[in-house]
Amino acid sequence: MTPTLFGRWHTRILLFVFLGLPITLIFCLLQVWARNQGISQLPIEPFQIISLIFLVGLVLDPLYIFLQSFRWDRDWPFAFQFVSMIVEFLIVVGFIWLDLIPFLSDLRNFVFTTPSGFFSNSSNLWDVSIHFGMVFWPSFVSLLGFVQIFAIRWRFKGGEWGRL
Repeated sequence: MTPTLFGRWHTRILLFVFLGLPITLIFCLLQVWARNQGISQLPIEPFQIISLIFLVGLVLDPLYIFLQSFRWDRDWPFAFQFVSMIVEFLIVVGFIWLDLIPFLSDLRNFVFTTPSGFFSNSSNLWDVSIHFGMVFWPSFVSLLGFVQIFAIRWRFKGGEWGRL
């Protein structure tokens, strides 16, 4: 498939809404359960981090379209998709580490200094990485299989949902 920019955005939004947010909610509920806290203590930071990864991906999608124009078939193989998702995660971790997002300055303390995750003697960076993996793998597998199986025409319309 040769994705269009709108197709990339549509697919990214679909995966974010139907996989990213529910898996993040499950992850947060597991954290609350592991700490023996009430539902009112549900952490908001994992939602902020997954939303930042989503936004960074939306911003980088035009760059991906530009880069794919140099390929002979103008395609974006799934190996590139795999690497680009990891790069987006590393960019967000870098933004948090460098404190480049002023209105989310508490994230730096949450990710790099507060040992309050599943592993009480390690920083939350480990938990953030586990959370990313819990969202990354189902998203990648569904992109490889479920989306192409259950939305057959998605592949032939550049990933755009309105053109089905």
